[in-house]
Amino acid sequence: MCIPDSERPIVGEDAFVEAVYENSNFSECDKEVTYSHASGCPAYSALGFVNFLNNNVWLSGTLMLFFGLFIGLFGQKWFNQIAGSVGALFAFVAFMIFASIFQWLNTTVGLVICFIFAALGASAAYWFLSRPALAIMFLCIGGGFMLGSIVEGLIIAISGWESVVFYMIVTAACMVTGGIIGCNKPDLVTKYLTACVGSYIFMRGWTYYLGGYPSEMEMYDMMMTSDSDPLEFTGLFWLYVALFFGGAFAFAYIQSKWEYAHAPVKGHDAPANTGSF
Repeated sequence: MCIPDSERPIVGEDAFVEAVYENSNFSECDKEVTYSHASGCPAYSALGFVNFLNNNVWLSGTLMLFFGLFIGLFGQKWFNQIAGSVGALFAFVAFMIFASIFQWLNTTVGLVICFIFAALGASAAYWFLSRPALAIMFLCIGGGFMLGSIVEGLIIAISGWESVVFYMIVTAACMVTGGIIGCNKPDLVTKYLTACVGSYIFMRGWTYYLGGYPSEMEMYDMMMTSDSDPLEFTGLFWLYVALFFGGAFAFAYIQSKWEYAHAPVKGHDAPANTGSF
């Protein structure tokens, strides 16, 4: 932790300055102790926000619950806008993390310049991915990845068999299948795939509160590392699976029956239901 310049003691080059204890956290596997010291220097980093979300899982869970519910209910009505907004968010965060890795955010000028470029990239991503056909393809890729994770998790939980090659095949097959359906039956994608994606995000939000669900990175690490610890599948895992499938059907039903969640009629700002560019 840094000390403001106005509070730094004036000392000789070889003088020893004792650090000031701030706080500590020994509740997790990675122990943390924070000190303040005059040698600290101020620096900005987008990774700080990532670490903040990691240390405050309740916030991550709450955000996922909200966005999962919103996408599940209104994914068909505001399909293009949602796809563009998600793409813009990914572009902004990816650029800021990239800039942080190369230490471009360590000065105020660098932070401002990177923020401007990140905002421009996010705007371009929104315009690009809010196009009807591209929005469908974007959702099919994301939905295929999520569905592949669910399928692989079920296979590992039932049989204990782990294969990263099979995981990639399942995920790619889900993406390709979604893409084919999206080109030929875009109405099915805008309704049922948004219901599935929204249900998955909503379900994963609960896992941040209750635990008991292996993340995609944990499954990938287990399959790639021969001596990794086996994943634990408790009763909560099956509850999450039931919540995912139940939520997907519920969201699709609500989108079909709830008038406010219906997509606008064609010709009145509706998401263009076409699979062509």
